[in-house]
Amino acid sequence: MAVAKDNYTLLIEKLDSFIRKYYLNQIIRGVLYSVGLILALFLASTILEHYFYFGTGGRKLLFYSFVGSSLLALALWVVIPALRYFNLGKIISHEQAAQIIGLHFTNVKDKLLNFLQLKQQADSNASGAALIRASINQKSEAIKPVPFRAAINLNNNRKYLKYALPPLLLLIIILFAAPSMIKDSTNRLINNNKMYE
Repeated sequence: MAVAKDNYTLLIEKLDSFIRKYYLNQIIRGVLYSVGLILALFLASTILEHYFYFGTGGRKLLFYSFVGSSLLALALWVVIPALRYFNLGKIISHEQAAQIIGLHFTNVKDKLLNFLQLKQQADSNASGAALIRASINQKSEAIKPVPFRAAINLNNNRKYLKYALPPLLLLIIILFAAPSMIKDSTNRLINNNKMYE
């Protein structure tokens, strides 16, 4: 009985570790999306202001649209996954994590889900608990060597650099080629109540 508990605890710890890596992956992806969106919006706002010299109303609309969109993107793509990474709020269940792991390790999916279901049955069914615990121990021995965290490869996030790098490179080019285009427009957008000629 103690072996089954130890195996169960070990597998639950591995599932919890996988869940944390799952949210870390979401945070990294969210940062790349956010950087790309925020820089693209910043460039669009400053370039529009540079060419069209909006009045105070137009500058306020551009400024607050940029701030609101940036905050929303950061909240959805970075803050919420970060909260879930620290187990705050609703996180994916062990069953959902088992299904995600099963997509990567096809030979484990049914065993892992079955393992979790057997543990629930053992907790609720006192009469057949010894038989269920023996089955849990057998299934956990088969699953134990599988590295659940390997189901998520953080290096796969490199493909999302295509969203963050182009706006960043464009901003750097503009800052070197025509810095006043960004600086003056940004100053006017921040001081959107001030009248400019």
